[in-house]
Amino acid sequence: MKKTAWVSFTAVLLALSMFTTSCSSSSSSSPTSATTAISGSIVAAPVSGAAVVVANAGGSVIAGTVNTASDGTYSVNVPTSYCNADLRIEATGGTYTDEATGTTTTAGSLAAYVPAGSMTTWSSVNITAASTIIHDMVTAGTMTFGEAQTIFNTAFGFTPDITVASKNTSAAGASVAERLAALHDAAFSQLTYDLGLTPDKQSDLLAAIAQDLADDGLLNGSTGTVNGTRLPVDIQNKFENALVSMLSNTVSNMTGLTPDLIGALPFGKVALTNTYRVQYLPGAMAATQGKTTFKIQITNISDGSAATGLMVSLMPMMSMASMSHSSPVDMVTEEGSTGVYDCAVYYLMGDGPGIGYWTLQVMIGGGMGMDETATFYPAVSMAMGPDTPYTKLYGPDDIVSSMSGTQTNDYFLFMDGAVSAATPTIPLFIAHSENMFMNFEPVSIGAVLSNPTGTVTSMTVQASTNSTFATSVTGADMGNGHWSLSGLTGLVSGQTATIYVKLNVNGQNKTTDGKAASGSNAYATFLVTPGM
Repeated sequence: MKKTAWVSFTAVLLALSMFTTSCSSSSSSSPTSATTAISGSIVAAPVSGAAVVVANAGGSVIAGTVNTASDGTYSVNVPTSYCNADLRIEATGGTYTDEATGTTTTAGSLAAYVPAGSMTTWSSVNITAASTIIHDMVTAGTMTFGEAQTIFNTAFGFTPDITVASKNTSAAGASVAERLAALHDAAFSQLTYDLGLTPDKQSDLLAAIAQDLADDGLLNGSTGTVNGTRLPVDIQNKFENALVSMLSNTVSNMTGLTPDLIGALPFGKVALTNTYRVQYLPGAMAATQGKTTFKIQITNISDGSAATGLMVSLMPMMSMASMSHSSPVDMVTEEGSTGVYDCAVYYLMGDGPGIGYWTLQVMIGGGMGMDETATFYPAVSMAMGPDTPYTKLYGPDDIVSSMSGTQTNDYFLFMDGAVSAATPTIPLFIAHSENMFMNFEPVSIGAVLSNPTGTVTSMTVQASTNSTFATSVTGADMGNGHWSLSGLTGLVSGQTATIYVKLNVNGQNKTTDGKAASGSNAYATFLVTPGM
């Protein structure tokens, strides 16, 4: 049974806020002869020779047929009397060059649903894969235009703007919005390819996605088929993979967009490998800067049974405009023999528009090229509130040469859990950055770091509530980078306090500037708000 996904009336009004102007006639000798000119483009990539018609909400043709030019553009005159009603602009046929394969392809059906009152003279309506999905959800009769937009945004991480043309170029004059529209178009081409479909099946895929979304409001393969095959349960994750793949494809993708400009990814939480169904289970709190805990549930695709006893490791990677870097991770451990694995990532920063995006690879197997990898795209927020998620120290041994000059391999000190005023213990996780922040080594006695430090033979971690360290506690090494510092005094529940931490590795004091310890450079500083 189909379920209708409802959103508030306010949300619908917001979705329609971009369409506020009234129609005006392009010519008029009598009210019945007045027409409004509508122009735009038909894009899978630009579709040449597509047949374009304008229909009313019920599907009856009121204008057209016109054909698109070689660049996918069209213009059609619509009776102005219809401007106060919903319209459907629909295209069929024509040819385009598929971005994922480079082959000339016959287009199927592409469309856009236009809410009442949104047309002005020479209004631009640009039809894309995204607009087609929304059109199909609305015309199926299960939801309003506003509801369809909201569901689409949740599923794909963006809302298509039919007034924005797609421009697959980095040339001057192409806005970020126009280039991003082209990247989204290409991502649906890549998704078609990744699903093992030929390019001419893209239209069928769009129809199946619309059915899937209309069923329960989720992009989860609950319904919708192409060639008799159900959409995979990880279709949302596959779209993210397709988008990121096309972003790095500089042959087909000529937008020049960088990771900081592609906006938020939807964070699909199910991914399939050849053998396993891998599901990301969020912890009590969503992913954020600092320590983030979550679980990974792994089942065997063959029979749905729990995949137990696996070697699982994590590789986070932050992609930004001009650089990439990783973040520290904890060892992954299984909860008994359940196929559920406990995970922790210590994120260095948040992500989002203007910053970049996080990739989280979950690697399953025994190594030696035998691993299977599931890739997720978690949304990571910046740390909020007064508490410090992490700080860092380094020393002279950690100043190294690189191609761009000198850099530091820092000791990152993360707050590793909640602090209680009743039994004051400061839990820390300490990791050493190496290879230009591309990997991080947990630091405990016996850890092997990059030269010249090498093997850690001695290590002391001290904490105090006063900067003079008149009283202090020494940490216990819990292994694999985890340290516990118990017995601090002066902590009060609900009151933010300053904690000072000193670090000595192999006899060398680590400082905030890498120089010899002298005064305030000799310790890291945390703000901590203890609980009961």
